[in-house]
Amino acid sequence: MDSTFFYTMPWFNLASAAAVIFVIVGVWVLILQKWNPDFGTMDAPDAIACLRGSCGDAMQISLRFKDGRVVDAKFWTDGCRFSNDCGAAAARLALNKTPEEIADIDYVAIAEEVGGLPEEDLHCATLAAGTLHESLRKYFSQG
Repeated sequence: MDSTFFYTMPWFNLASAAAVIFVIVGVWVLILQKWNPDFGTMDAPDAIACLRGSCGDAMQISLRFKDGRVVDAKFWTDGCRFSNDCGAAAARLALNKTPEEIADIDYVAIAEEVGGLPEEDLHCATLAAGTLHESLRKYFSQG
């Protein structure tokens, strides 16, 4: 049997393609977490909320307070690129803010922070703002 026979088998091509896709996705996840320090979860946050948007995306925002200001903010989403961008923007906008200042962050501020959104993706900014405000509501209801 010829050694080229092995490489021409259909299953070999499928396995090779699957391996390449697996590596690409793995590298993408590592880069996302390395380059976006706001992405993820935190241990023992002071407030945490998770909401699901009308599009089906879920978003979680965790906040840690010290001396009445947010000192750490993390987000997680299983959604699209726009949900990811809006979650990151909400976390960035919350940093070093008081609860009163966070209450003023709305979907417009989040959309501006990401550099604008297409009309059909404004719901991502709305989801991020709603999740941020729900985290704030939970913070107040605990104390």
